[in-house]
Amino acid sequence: MARTFEINKKDGTNVVPAGASPLTITGLAAGTAVKKGDYVAVAVENGTKSIPTDIPAFTVKTEEG
Repeated sequence: MARTFEINKKDGTNVVPAGASPLTITGLAAGTAVKKGDYVAVAVENGTKSIPTDIPAFTVKTEEG
C-alpha cells in the first residue's frame, strides 16, 4: 500500500482525510494567519501513522495574491 498523508488540527481533529501529497486545507478565510503547529501533517503507511509534524506558519492568500 502506498504512503498517504493527512492533516489534523493540533488537538488531533482531522481536517484533511488521508490522500496523496500535496494536500490542501480548505475553508479558511482569506488573510487568516495560521501559527506554526496549529495544523500537523501525518504520514500514513499500512495503517500506521507517523508522529505528527508541525506545519509551518502561513497566511491564507487573498484573491489578489
